[in-house]
Amino acid sequence: MTGDLSAAGEPRFAETPRCRIHYRRAGSGPPLLLLHSNGMSWHEFAAVIPMLAEEFDVIAWDMPGQGDSDPIPWRTGVADLAGLAHALIIALELERPMVAGSSVGAAVALSLGIQHTASIRALALVEAQFGGPAWFAAHWPLVETMFSTPTMTREAVRNRLVSELDDHTFARWNTDRNKAGSRAMLGVMWALREYNIVGALDSLQVPTVAVFGSHGPAAESARAMSVRVGHRVETETISRCGHFPGYDRPDALADVLRRLHKRTTS
Repeated sequence: MTGDLSAAGEPRFAETPRCRIHYRRAGSGPPLLLLHSNGMSWHEFAAVIPMLAEEFDVIAWDMPGQGDSDPIPWRTGVADLAGLAHALIIALELERPMVAGSSVGAAVALSLGIQHTASIRALALVEAQFGGPAWFAAHWPLVETMFSTPTMTREAVRNRLVSELDDHTFARWNTDRNKAGSRAMLGVMWALREYNIVGALDSLQVPTVAVFGSHGPAAESARAMSVRVGHRVETETISRCGHFPGYDRPDALADVLRRLHKRTTS
C-alpha cells in the first residue's frame, strides 16, 4: 500500500516566478506528471511511482499551498493552479508530458491541457467530478464538513476507499491533510465549485482518458461525461476501487497510464 518511498527519489524544489514547488522524480523515459487530490501530496502516488519508473520519467508535485510547496492565496482558481503546473513543466524542461490528475488534480490537468494544448501529449482525468458549479452548490454543506476538519477518523477514510490503509499510510494521510489545513483545502474546493469543468470539456483537444473507481463518488460523473463528450474522451472504470486509485489500485492505475501512452505514441 505504502510503496517504496526511496523509489520516489529525494525531495526536490523548482523555483517558478510565483512560488517554489516541491516535487519527487524517478525513472527515465517520456515524462509523466502526476497531480494529487485535495489535502494530499505526492505520497498519494507513492505506490504507483515505482511501477512506472522503469518506463517513464515520473514527476509528482505537491500542489502549491499543500505538501511542502509554498503557500498560495486562498481560493486560487483552477486555471491559476494549471498555470503553476505549467510553470513546473517549464522549470523542469519537460517535453510534452503526459499528465495524470486525481480529483482536483484532474480539473487542473484538464485546464492545463486546454490552456497549453501544444505542450501536453495526453491527459488522464482520475475520479473527476463533472457536476460543475451547480453540483457543488447543492452539495456544499457536505463539502464543508469533509474539509473543515483536517484529521479524519479511520471510519471516514474507509468511506473513501475500498482497501484498508496500513498504519503508516493512514498517519501519512492525516499528516498531509493537516499540513494543508482546512482553509487551504476549502479554498481548493471553492476553486472547483467555480470551475465550469463541463464547459471546459468542449474545448478539449488533447487525447484524454477519464478514469473512475467502481465504488467512487464520481461514478455518476462517468455516465454524465459519456453523454456529454461521447467518443472524444475514453472512459475506464477500475474495479474494487474508491475515490483514490493511487491507494486502492495503483497497479490498475499504472496499467491505464501505460495504455494511454501506447495509444498516443502508436
